Order: sequence, then C-alpha cells, then structure tokens
Amino acid sequence: MEPAGFAIGYISMESGDIRHVSGDVPAQLVNDDVSVQLAFDGQVIQVAVEPLRPVLLESAQVQLRHAFATNESVLLNGYQSWTDTAERSAWSSMRGLRGVPKRLVERYSFDAIGDYGIVAYEGRRGLQHGFTYATFRRGQGMVLVGSMDESQGFTVIRTDAGRGQVLVEPECPLRVLDAGERAILGRIAVVRGTVDECYDRWFQLSGVKARPIRPLLGYTSWYRHYGDIDARKLEHDLRGFSQAMADMNLLPKQGELDEGEPGSKCQDGALPGASAAVSGSARSKPPAPQLLFQIDDGYCKVGDWLDVDEEKFPDGLASLAAAARERGILPGLWIAPFVCERESRVFSERPEWLLRDASGNPVPTGSHWSGGFALDTRNTEVRSYVLDVLRTIVREWGFGLLKADFLYAACLMPHDRQNRGQLMADAIDLLRTGAGEDVLLLGCGVPLGSAFGRVDYCRIGCDVGLDWDDAPHMRLLHRERVSTKNSLGNTRARQPLDGRAFGNDPDVFFLRDDVKLTDAQRDDLLFADAASGSVLLTSDDMAAWDERKRSRYQAAVRVFLQ
Repeated sequence: MEPAGFAIGYISMESGDIRHVSGDVPAQLVNDDVSVQLAFDGQVIQVAVEPLRPVLLESAQVQLRHAFATNESVLLNGYQSWTDTAERSAWSSMRGLRGVPKRLVERYSFDAIGDYGIVAYEGRRGLQHGFTYATFRRGQGMVLVGSMDESQGFTVIRTDAGRGQVLVEPECPLRVLDAGERAILGRIAVVRGTVDECYDRWFQLSGVKARPIRPLLGYTSWYRHYGDIDARKLEHDLRGFSQAMADMNLLPKQGELDEGEPGSKCQDGALPGASAAVSGSARSKPPAPQLLFQIDDGYCKVGDWLDVDEEKFPDGLASLAAAARERGILPGLWIAPFVCERESRVFSERPEWLLRDASGNPVPTGSHWSGGFALDTRNTEVRSYVLDVLRTIVREWGFGLLKADFLYAACLMPHDRQNRGQLMADAIDLLRTGAGEDVLLLGCGVPLGSAFGRVDYCRIGCDVGLDWDDAPHMRLLHRERVSTKNSLGNTRARQPLDGRAFGNDPDVFFLRDDVKLTDAQRDDLLFADAASGSVLLTSDDMAAWDERKRSRYQAAVRVFLQ
C-alpha cells in the first residue's frame, strides 16, 4: 500500500469561488491561493495547507494505491462505540439505512445514532468505509492505516476494492484560514507487520498511552432492571454481589477502598497502583481487580441529574455509594451528560441550552426515553451545569466511576467554528475537568478515536440483548442496534485497543436462565468478554446463582485475571 495522490477543495474568500487542487504524494504544490505540502517518510503521511489568501477548506483526501486480493479481509472501525465493526471481505458492501422506510428513520431518529448523515452509503460491492483506523489482512500479514490525532477532526477511511484505492479523508476546520496560517489537516500512519506489531507501532507513532487502570469486576443494574430501579432493589443487588464476591474470596477487607483508590479524593490526582496498572501496550499480567457496583439509568429524568426521584430513592444516591464503599466496592453511576429528554425540566425550562439545527429545531439524539435531544456543549451555561453535576456526583455523593453515555450527542452538528472531532474532544475534556483526575471515566456511545488515552475505560460494542440477534425485522435497521451477536463481534474486532487506547468494556454477560441464549452462547459471551477486555460485568442477581453458574463465573474470572 503506497500513497498515490491527494485532492483539496476550498472556497476562496476573495472571489467566493469553489476551487480544487490535486497532485501526487509526496509533493509541494503552490497556486495563487494555497500552498499544500504532503510528505511521506515510509510510515507517516502528513497533509499541511498554508493559505496565501484567506480560504475556507471544504474537503481533503489522500489516495493510497492498494491491490486488493480476492481473499483479503478488511476491518474498518465503526463510527462510535455501538457501530458494528468486524473483519469482512474487501469485496463486501455496506447497506446503511438503505431499505429502511424514511418515516421510520425520521420518527425514531435512526440517522442520529451513527454516521448516516456524515458519509454516503452507496451499497455497491467493494465500497466500504470506517473512521479513525482500518486494517487489511492476508494470512498473518497486516497493514494498518490510522489517524494519529482525532482532536482536530474525524478521519473517514474508504475502500474501493474494484479500483484498488484506499481514500483517507480528514475533517476540515470549520473556520476561515487566514493568509500564512498553516494547518495540519492530517497525520496518517501506514504500518505493516503482525497484528500486535501494527497496533503497537500506530500507538507509538501517535503518542497515545492508555491511562493506568485496574481491571473492573462487577455488577451493573441495567440488564436486570433497565430503568425500573429503586433503593430497595439496588440494596438487594449490592448485598448479593458483595456476598458472591466474599464467597469467592474476591471481596477486599472492609474499608479497604481508602485514600489512593480510584474514586477516592486523591490530593495529587494520581491513580493508585499506577506502577502495576495496565498502561501503554496491550495488557500483560493485570493487577488485582477493582470491584464495581454501577447504578445505571432510571434514577431521574435524563438531563435533570441532580433531581433524583424521591419516591424511588428517599435517601438519595449518596447512601448507596457509601454502602458500596463500606464493603470495599467502588460505586459507579451512569450519566448521559450532553443529553436531555423531552419530559425533563432542562428541556422545558432551558430551551436556550438545546442544540438547534439551521431551522431552529432541537437536534434529536435518538428515540430513547421520552425523546432525547442534544445539549449545546459550547453554551457557557450548559458547560457550567455539566461541571456542577459532575462535581456533585463525585464530591458530594461519593461515586468513584462515571459511565458517561450517549457522548456522540456532543458532535451531532458542527457549530461554533468547531468541526465534529473538535467538539467531541472538547466535550471529553469537559468531562475530565468536572470529574477530576482521580475519578474513573467509562465512555460509551462515543467515537472511539476521541476517547483514546482520555477515558479510563470505553464501551467497544453495542448493547447486548436478552436473545442472540433480536427479531429478523430488527436486523434490517441501523448498525448500532441491540444485538448480542454484534456485541460479541465488536469485542473480538476491537480487542487490540484494550490496554493500548483504554480498558475495553465489552458490555455484560448472562448466566441467568431468563434470557433466550443457549448454554454455548452464554459461554461464548462470558469467555470472550473475560479474554478480550478490562471490564467484566453482569446484571444477574448473583445471590440466585447455583453452584454451576458460580463455577462458570470463577473460571471466567481466572481467564480475566491471567
């Protein structure tokens, strides 16, 4: 695979004309408006533009030449956490939302969840695309093409097997570049070797290191109760989880979660045990696990994070966090910080906080809850509100892990002179500022490149379901749909990110009987999660497990911690 050419599109601010410039790689090309430099040192392609007159960049593309073999597999990373990602034939096609009735797309805002408004799905054989990175494999040999920085814009990677092309398209700045203002549009790694060699070299070139972490072993309320949670149910679940961990000799001594533990109020912001934690390269021998009890959605209206439902939680959430800590268990809390639902007070009382399209309509994030809508993360009042919420949750309520979900809401629409990649990077910085360095962040529903080295853990697949692959008609919908099968596929496809970019969260496993999974499917999910990630969670009532289920769990924990 070799660079073959480039193309830049821009608007001249003096004439208003749309113009294009193209050439070979490596090259330096100068016209009346811009100077374009493309360099390739054998591993890194750099695209730089320096205007001679004010211009607004419209598009940028680097073309690589590649002869696709008939048996070649490609992996094109999906847009966000939930987007299906797998090795496929280079000659496959992508359907997108083609065939889904327009009225359903509009009613349920399917196009908000993925990249359907960003990249065209042509449905033609050999045409595929992804974001941030792609791999090309024949046997044991692999080529990886990857963006080295998504903070200044997302990177789309397209393949056209029939034409023998790989097209890399960095997102352009959303503002006018003045004369003499040099802009790096993209730095793209092209590396060869085994799987480990390629991923190691890409992250080394990018300067990305995973934050020091411990493997998380625990319970989350979502797939047991979904949104129907209350204090009584969670107290029961906490007792069951704590007792199960004690019976298996996995529970720390009472009060062991103390100063220096993740989520405690470390004065220097350092994570405990950092010298022994997973960091940098892929996971080798992990340190002792951190036990986690995570409260998921259902404690308030989405957006009204500090208005905890008093009927469900008369004593608030701080008492549950304290009860977990007393058992040596880290308390975690789910939040969708950049979203509000239609029935929330934020939606009705703060309309100026909502992100709005060119027609002045609120921008939907999907059909969840009573209808989800994006907040404008560049609004100063929204930013202050998010910071206040996060600081209250961690400093007053005592939660040590935040599962920040639906993060793609921050970059649904370029605005305020920032493109999608810049908006997403800014939003994650806002999360870290509010949470602090000593609180663990688990990103979810996020474009993965934006999370590299910036969150502690990250979901790398869609939600699992209570069956294998949902009903047949549901399989025709968007790529981010609920599917145990697709979740398992993502767990395997994105496994190389674990310990390099962050700790992978593959979502939960099930051992309980009230799901429509075979024993083989349960085992496949359980042991793939254990072998491929840094987070091993369940929503089962662990107090109800029989001896066989406990035995399967203990076997998986041994795999997880080896």
